[in-house]
Amino acid sequence: MTTEPQASIRQKLAIYLAQLPPPAVIKLASGLEREKLRGTTGLPYEMILSGLRPLLAGLRGERPGMPDALRQFCNPFEDLLVNGDDDGRSQGAISRSTMVRVWEWLGEELLPDALPDLKERIADHTLKNDQPALEAAVSVLHASAAKAILAAIEEARGNPEKRKQLERRIGGEGGLEDAREIGAILSIAPAMLKLQAELPKPILNFSEEMVTALKHVYDETHEYAPDEAIYLPFMVMRRLAEPSQILRFVRKIAHQRNDMMISRCELAVFGEVLLAEMEDIARRVDTQRPGHSDLEAMLLDIRRFAHLSKGVTAEIDLRRNGEWGQRLLAARGRVSAAVSQEISRFETELVRALPFHQIGQYGRGGPMKPDVAKAPDRARIERMMSCLRFVNGLSTICESVGVQSHSRSIRQQIETYLSSYEDRLLEELRIAKGVARSNAEEFIEVAADFRGALGEDKQAEVLRRRGQVAARG
Repeated sequence: MTTEPQASIRQKLAIYLAQLPPPAVIKLASGLEREKLRGTTGLPYEMILSGLRPLLAGLRGERPGMPDALRQFCNPFEDLLVNGDDDGRSQGAISRSTMVRVWEWLGEELLPDALPDLKERIADHTLKNDQPALEAAVSVLHASAAKAILAAIEEARGNPEKRKQLERRIGGEGGLEDAREIGAILSIAPAMLKLQAELPKPILNFSEEMVTALKHVYDETHEYAPDEAIYLPFMVMRRLAEPSQILRFVRKIAHQRNDMMISRCELAVFGEVLLAEMEDIARRVDTQRPGHSDLEAMLLDIRRFAHLSKGVTAEIDLRRNGEWGQRLLAARGRVSAAVSQEISRFETELVRALPFHQIGQYGRGGPMKPDVAKAPDRARIERMMSCLRFVNGLSTICESVGVQSHSRSIRQQIETYLSSYEDRLLEELRIAKGVARSNAEEFIEVAADFRGALGEDKQAEVLRRRGQVAARG
């Protein structure tokens, strides 16, 4: 017999856990953490908890349960954790897989004697609900881990062979940078935890009071750790429902709204992060082949771009001749060109989905009627439904990506074609017999679904009622 590979088991477990409702996720995680702290054996705790952590991260409010040493270790940087290994990593984003590798590295090499003792003390204090003793043990864990991680990375920088070994262990250059950021954040863990306690999660609106709270902790931390203080606003940015609102803090520090001045201050990285995400979206959208794109994914990207663009321009004054202004205009131009090229083919797709055919001997200028000799082509119908959902989704954001004129024109062409087709289809339904009649009824339903995809539910319902009347006539 062969044992099923762990990767396969983890994948199946992740699929199962993803189907659990939030209360069940919380209850399962809390129970596992409690039993793990008690030392109960026989369960693959880490495998299950690693599958639960991404789900727990997406839940609102304070995380319940009895945190073990690993969770206490991660608390200062938990807001910065992201799923998967980020090959094109950005500052302030730490891979969960790297976090696990760093924890194993601490236990096996950096703190082989101290870490088991600290884990035992943290479990004991947690079970006894001895908060002062627990906080003291966690503080020692953070300080010891920070010192050990940063010292090992500094040593590896001067030794190419050690650096290669460390990169292999932690996950390449990106993993090594993640590990360095973990060490840096743990070195200011008290400040990170203080700010986490003061601010909600998520932050729906970054109020002036919250901006001031961040500035107070940031200024205090900047006095003794100027390089590490940057992770405080990164943590806050991850909590923001509107990431561009972090620029309110940047404005407060820079005492400027002008992007040309802000782009030169020490916190310019936050504008760079937002612009870089918009540029990534622009590249992704621009490389799609018209007619072969995943329109649902593309629309999500465009919505995100529009959201970020609107947010940035609302928070700071972008100058057209400034670097940031130029970059935003260039990214918007790429998105606009890609979207325009994509939607230009939609009318052709509509003609294929709802075809006419020529009648009489008048050539191309002769009368047309809906072709109901064959049933609707389901593949073409699905493609057109995607196109129409895209057009409808684009209607609220087209101005932010510079395609308002083209988008309105395409929608008008589609609606004109639909109106003409529907009227003639109803006429055909009144006189059609047999298979043609059945096909005509199907096309009525297709046309109504198309109206629904455009957000025109009332027109869809009216068409269905007209179709019922025509069928009786």
